[in-house]
Amino acid sequence: MLSLLTAETGILLILALVTMALIAVVGKVRGWFAAAIHAVVFVCYSAPLWYALLYRGSHGASLVWLFYLLMAYALHIIVLLTALVIVCKSTRNRLLLVMLTVVMIVLFLAFIVLFTG
Repeated sequence: MLSLLTAETGILLILALVTMALIAVVGKVRGWFAAAIHAVVFVCYSAPLWYALLYRGSHGASLVWLFYLLMAYALHIIVLLTALVIVCKSTRNRLLLVMLTVVMIVLFLAFIVLFTG
């Protein structure tokens, strides 16, 4: 029986929720047209990769789809945080967003090193 909720898919779901929350924040700050573009891009890469992870992940292929989803979510979060840094007026908020962006870039690179050896 295929177990859909594992620790890995839980992490992916949390990253997906963070990405959607950041899309909502970008929509509030930059306008809903920008949020709609990000949402369409989010759905266009999430749906096929989730399908491949859950239904085409036999014989170790699920690790590849898991890696692709992790990298796609991390990269999209970095793009969203960078967009928020660009439009942020407050110095304190800008510094916080820059620190979050740097942390996401470091995590992105750590995942790449971890998965590629």
